[in-house]
Amino acid sequence: ALAALAGLALLGGAPAPLKAQGFNDSPPPLAVSETMLAYVVSGDSRVDSVAQAGLRGLQQALLRRTAVEAAGVVGLDVERDELAFYPLLYWPVTASQPGLSEGARARIDAYMRHGGVILFDTRDGGAGGPESEALRRVLAGVAVPPLAPVDGDHVLTKAFYLMNDFPGRRTAGPLWVEAGEGGRNDGVSAVVIGGGDWAAAWASDETGMALYPVVPGGERQRELAFRFGVNLMMYALTGNYKADQVHVPAILERLGQ
Repeated sequence: ALAALAGLALLGGAPAPLKAQGFNDSPPPLAVSETMLAYVVSGDSRVDSVAQAGLRGLQQALLRRTAVEAAGVVGLDVERDELAFYPLLYWPVTASQPGLSEGARARIDAYMRHGGVILFDTRDGGAGGPESEALRRVLAGVAVPPLAPVDGDHVLTKAFYLMNDFPGRRTAGPLWVEAGEGGRNDGVSAVVIGGGDWAAAWASDETGMALYPVVPGGERQRELAFRFGVNLMMYALTGNYKADQVHVPAILERLGQ
């Protein structure tokens, strides 16, 4: 399955900002009664800043365009934090990311098995490179299902907007999902893999001003990136994530809260 990742390509690291980054907030407190957008902390402060700003931009797009009332953005450490509260994880992959511990692999397997969706973004556009190699390292030992490129009939092309391509900061290569549209979680793929650098396309400051340039398609391409983000969130919420919230009391007891 992971052989399919060979088609992902390198665009480079985090983009140069259009203007100064404006988010210095601490992550919002964990709220089991509200939908939160979550990203996986990479350990690279610049990449994590882009991820936070990107999900805040997507949060605002969801509030304006859909009935999804996302309450905030939180960064998660997969080696330590409970993942079950979040329907979607955005995982920006960096070249230096190490492999996962046995505990983290088990946590991620359980998250995917019970309805969670992870967008792994190598940010490399489709040509292969160190981020794609790092993704193989991260996923070693994780129960990743067979993968296939999204085709024109996939739910991601019509979950909210009708679309054929899924660009981010730059145009990307194929978007990979579970073959057969996922067999475990109401037909929702637990894994989505691409190299679009989507968070950089979504990122905005506190006034709503875009932080990073989008090339080659400019603002039309940014709009398509937002549409992909909306489609992905709607797609994630159609699975059995909400049904799994009946387990929240047990999760909180395990966390000692």
